[in-house]
Amino acid sequence: MSTPVVSATPTATASQLAELLQAHDIKHLPVVENGRLAGMISRRDLMRALLDVPRQCIASGDEALGTAVRSRLEAELEITPPMVNATVSNGVVTLRGEVETELERSAARVAAESVRGVGGVVNKITLASAW
Repeated sequence: MSTPVVSATPTATASQLAELLQAHDIKHLPVVENGRLAGMISRRDLMRALLDVPRQCIASGDEALGTAVRSRLEAELEITPPMVNATVSNGVVTLRGEVETELERSAARVAAESVRGVGGVVNKITLASAW
C-alpha cells in the first residue's frame, strides 16, 4: 500500500503552502493542476520568495510603517489581527500574537523586515500550543 501524495494547487497562498510543508514535515511539495504536475515548491523557495518581494511600500513615520507592515502580513501571509499585531516605535516593528508554525513565525518577521523604512523587528510571536 502506498502513501497518498500531499500536493498543492497553483492558487495556494504562501500561508497554505507553509502549513502543508509543516504539517506533513516535508521539504518539497508538488503543485498539481488538472491532475498533472505543474511544478514543485520547497521550503527554501517559499522563504526566498518572501525575501525577494519588491519593496513597494515606501512608508514614513511609525503610523505609516505600521500600516504597511500589517498590509504586507495580510496580503502575503493571510496573517491578520488578532492572530498577530504589529506596532512600531522609532522605526522598530514589534510583532505580537500567536501562529501555528515556526515557518509562519519566521515568514512574518521576514515580511515585516522587507517593508522599506523598517529599522528592525522584534519578534514576540509565540507558537500555538498543540494540546
